[in-house]
Amino acid sequence: MNKLDRVQAALNGEAVDRPPYAFWTHFPGIDLDPDALARETIAFARELDLDFVKTMPNGQFCTEDWGAVSDFSEVAKGGVAKVVKAAVNAPEDWSAIRRLDARQGAFGRELKQIAKVCTELGPDVPVLATVFSPLTIAQKLAGTAYRSHLQTHPALVRAALAVISATMAAFIREALNVGCAGVFFATQESSTKCVSTETYLEFGKPYDLEVLDAASGGWFNVIHMHGDDVMFDVLKNYPVTALNWHIGETPPLLADYAATSGRKPVVGGLRRMALTDGDMNMTRADIADAMTATGGRGLLLGPACVIRHPVDHAVLKAVIGEIRKL
Repeated sequence: MNKLDRVQAALNGEAVDRPPYAFWTHFPGIDLDPDALARETIAFARELDLDFVKTMPNGQFCTEDWGAVSDFSEVAKGGVAKVVKAAVNAPEDWSAIRRLDARQGAFGRELKQIAKVCTELGPDVPVLATVFSPLTIAQKLAGTAYRSHLQTHPALVRAALAVISATMAAFIREALNVGCAGVFFATQESSTKCVSTETYLEFGKPYDLEVLDAASGGWFNVIHMHGDDVMFDVLKNYPVTALNWHIGETPPLLADYAATSGRKPVVGGLRRMALTDGDMNMTRADIADAMTATGGRGLLLGPACVIRHPVDHAVLKAVIGEIRKL
């Protein structure tokens, strides 16, 4: 099977010669340069012979044009990007969030690298554009202060979320136009450790669905449920092709999902710290558990979340060797 056939068969729950796989990380130091990021992404995909590609932008690209300033210095050391200047401090600042032209600024920069990746890899390698949920972007713009703003100034936050949703929807439509098969929709605030389920149903889900409606022209849309204690029962029913969550780190286990009539395909199954640490025993166990739970159908192997640095390509190639034995 070629890559496209293998991915589409897996998404349809059909038999495959082996599960398709992909890995993703960050490329600190070059991910503000679209040409360099595209080159690195293409080289990464070709070296590891990935069956599909999740784009790997810096995690703050969606905040730059709204005024947030971030420090990326810890990413290469295994850390994460940190906002050092929030775009929203007082509740009234939400009124300054205006709809952006998705073809310009940081969004335009990302579209440029996405287009290069899609063109160079060609139609036989599905590419997913990484996007963030509106409430996730709100958190990136204001930090945890946005949660109190939801309580004290809900109308201001709602108006901003509507603007953010419209901008992200426009970005997605452009990404599909330049060749993406779909999106990798990351929800980082859909955890009960962040907000209550009731709050998410009011301020998260409606805007998520607006954004995902723009992705309906794609055939390979994945939701990433980030972190612990995710609202799985809410998110599993979103209009997406496949689900990705921190399997093995937070409920449900893949076996439990499959046992409760889980129907959507799963992207993931590999604990990312095992990949970073080079723990092949744990990774072999993850692969075996995923295969047992799914029978090898509806399974696309990949990390539960972005692989933090340092990224050892020799480890990833060893994992690929285990997958190719299946």
